[in-house]
Amino acid sequence: MFNEQDIINTTIDLVKIDSRNGRNSEDKIVQYISGILSNLKVDFKIVNHEGCRKSIIAYYPGINQAKNFLVCGHLDTVNIKDISLSKDGSLDVEFKDNKIYGLGSSDMKSGLSSIIYALKYLVLNNIKPAYDIFFAFTGDEESDKAGALYLLKDDLIKNTKLMLVGEPTNLNLGLGSKGQVWLEVRFKGKSAHGSTPKKGKNAIIMALNFIQEILSPDFFEKNDIFFPKSTANIGFINAPGPFNVVQDNCVVGIDIRMSPPETIVSIKEKVNYALSREFKKNEYELKIVDALESSFIRPESKVAMKLKSIINKYVSGKRKISLSYATDGSVLNTHANIPFVILGPGIPEVIHSKEEYVPVDNIINCVEIYKDIFLNLDQIIL
Repeated sequence: MFNEQDIINTTIDLVKIDSRNGRNSEDKIVQYISGILSNLKVDFKIVNHEGCRKSIIAYYPGINQAKNFLVCGHLDTVNIKDISLSKDGSLDVEFKDNKIYGLGSSDMKSGLSSIIYALKYLVLNNIKPAYDIFFAFTGDEESDKAGALYLLKDDLIKNTKLMLVGEPTNLNLGLGSKGQVWLEVRFKGKSAHGSTPKKGKNAIIMALNFIQEILSPDFFEKNDIFFPKSTANIGFINAPGPFNVVQDNCVVGIDIRMSPPETIVSIKEKVNYALSREFKKNEYELKIVDALESSFIRPESKVAMKLKSIINKYVSGKRKISLSYATDGSVLNTHANIPFVILGPGIPEVIHSKEEYVPVDNIINCVEIYKDIFLNLDQIIL
C-alpha cells in the first residue's frame, strides 16, 4: 500500500525535529503531525499543558462506539544537551546500512511514524474498525508525563478497554511493566566543627546508612518470574558543604522500580520501616515524588495470544516480555485501571544515547502489525 521510502522519509523528518524535553519542546513536532492529520481529514485537537507543553488527541470512528482502543506515542525525547545540530536547528540524522541514526529514532519517532502510517491505511481505504480508535500523541513523557495525566481528565478513557503504547520493544510484545516509586528523603543531623565530628550528627552518614538498607539484597520480595528483578537506584545525594563542617542537612533521591508482588503500598511501608527503625521522627522527612504501579497482562490471555499471532505473521522469533521502565500506559493503568501493551519498533538497548538508531525493517513491519491490530479489534478487545 505504501512506498517504503515514504515511511523512511517521514521517520527521518520526525527525528530531525528537535523535541528534546523542555519548555515548548513539542511545538514543531505538533505542527508537523497536525499537518498530516489535517491532510487526512482526521478529527483532532491540540492540548496545551501549562502553556509550554503540547499533546495531540486524534479520533478515528469505528462501528461500535461503546468501546474504544487507545494508541499512545510520546512526542518528546530525552534531553541530551551536547547533541549535533544542523545549521537550521534540526537534529543531525544519518541513514546508512538500512538504519536511521539519530536521537529519538527508537524512542520514539519510529513508533510515531508507524502509528501515522497505520492510521493512513484506515483513512485512505475508508475502513471502519470494530471500535473507535483514539490516538494520543503525548507531550512531556520523558519528565512529568503531562500528556498522560491530561488523558485521565478526558472522557475518552471512560470507554477505553485496551491501550497500545508504541515504545521501542524491537517488536517483542510487552505485557508487563515495572512500577516506580521516586522518593526524596531529607536527613536532619546536628552541626559541629569538622575537627570534632563526635559532637555532631552527620546527616550525610545518616543518608548513607539508609541507602545501605535500601540496596540490601533482602529489601525486595522475590519477583514474579515474568518480571525483571526490583531495583533501587540512588539518583542524587545533596549536602551544602563545606569540608570543615559536620553536615546537619542532606537530601537523597532514590528511584525504585518494583516488580510484583511489590506494590506502591508495600514499598512505602518498607521505606517507612527502615527510616523509623534507624532514626527519630524529627531526624528525617520523606517525600514521595512519583508513584506508578506495575502492570501485567497474562501471557496466556486471549488478548496476548491474538496480538502475538499478529506479530508472528510479519516477524519471527519475537517474545512476550516485561519491561523495566514506566510509560504513559503506567499512568493510566495506575489511576484508571486501563490495561495496556507495549509494542513498537526500535532497539531498547540504544535509547537515550547519542548512538541511538532504528532498523528500517523494524518500522516497515511495525506498520503492518499496527494495521492488522486495527483491523482485528473485535478479536482483541473482548
